[in-house]
Amino acid sequence: MATPRNNGSIIIAGGGIAGLSAAIALARENETVRLVERGETFPVDGAGIQLGANATRILREWGVLDRLLTQAVRAEGIGIGDGLTGEALAQVPLGDYAEQRFGAPYLLVHRADLHNALLDAATTYPAIQITTGAEVTDFDQFEEEIVVKTSKSAMRGRALIAADGIWSNLRSKIDQNAQAAFTSKTAWRTLIDPAALPDELQGPWTGLWMAGNAHLVHYPVQAGKAVNLVAVIEERWFARKSWSEEADPATLLPVFERWHPRVADIVAAGKDWRKWSLYDLPPLQRATRGTALLIGDAAHPIQPFLAQGGVLAIEDAAVLARMLTRYRDDTREAFIRFENERIARTARMRYESRRMGNIYHMRGLSRRARNFALRRRSAEALLSRFDWIYGFDALAFPKG
Repeated sequence: MATPRNNGSIIIAGGGIAGLSAAIALARENETVRLVERGETFPVDGAGIQLGANATRILREWGVLDRLLTQAVRAEGIGIGDGLTGEALAQVPLGDYAEQRFGAPYLLVHRADLHNALLDAATTYPAIQITTGAEVTDFDQFEEEIVVKTSKSAMRGRALIAADGIWSNLRSKIDQNAQAAFTSKTAWRTLIDPAALPDELQGPWTGLWMAGNAHLVHYPVQAGKAVNLVAVIEERWFARKSWSEEADPATLLPVFERWHPRVADIVAAGKDWRKWSLYDLPPLQRATRGTALLIGDAAHPIQPFLAQGGVLAIEDAAVLARMLTRYRDDTREAFIRFENERIARTARMRYESRRMGNIYHMRGLSRRARNFALRRRSAEALLSRFDWIYGFDALAFPKG
């Protein structure tokens, strides 16, 4: 197996949001990057994604935001309702109000549009070399270099960034005890025509509807030409290593039979459903081993109930670039510092995402208490609860 000479590059395994974000962030700091994507082409499926200010301020700094805006929808708010009664319970203000508060917009986009914007930006950097159709399978570390093995060849570099997702091939090489567990929930997604929404639910808003055994999220994507639907239900079906299984709505629709018609009809409007199983991964004992580091879902996959999974990957890339700049002569130290700085935030995000999922699926008296509390909350109070999320500035990190 031929191995090229070491050029001091950083090798990135995975060409998803985490991998492309890391490539851009590192290239901006004058690092040479070799990105390896296992697919012959880059993945373009997936559900929509909500990008809070903690992501969009980074994308703006990288020059990606302008590429994305033509396909994005600027969210005006999040409407929260009870799925069984159809009652509107609360509204979280976004739009100008949140942009002034956090310094960057809240956007609704399709994952493919975000991925294409990142890929377009990455290809403008001569320092980024992209290889497709090769899967990183293992690595060996030496004092001065790391040898990364792929399904096609081997390559030598200064460090390895494992950004190969929740089903990472490389995680067990760094933390042997890491094991993802099925949560007994599945997420279903599809796109529908905006006209399928009731008039009062149309527009640049995210809708969140909750009930005891499921919840539904809908928001416009693709410049408002489509609406992304995501339904999360409690189900014993599980499939590993798949984000896009074909799904029969005959399994989904009965879950919403008791829901208010204006919400249930939204679900019924969906045709080409795909689904995936939701898995949880406890915090790793370690995310770095020498000059190998896990980022994104490979390091800290979280439940989707705060819409922060992909955003955390973008944050990771920004913080990693700052650390490697600060400790340019000591990659191992940079990785340790990165892990130390990210562990508290990613652990909190995991905990809060799980907690929000439990709140969404409350039953009986708990549901009534939740609804009562939401009705009494002011718009300011609702938004301020997310200050720790959207107000975080990865670009200012580390200080000093």
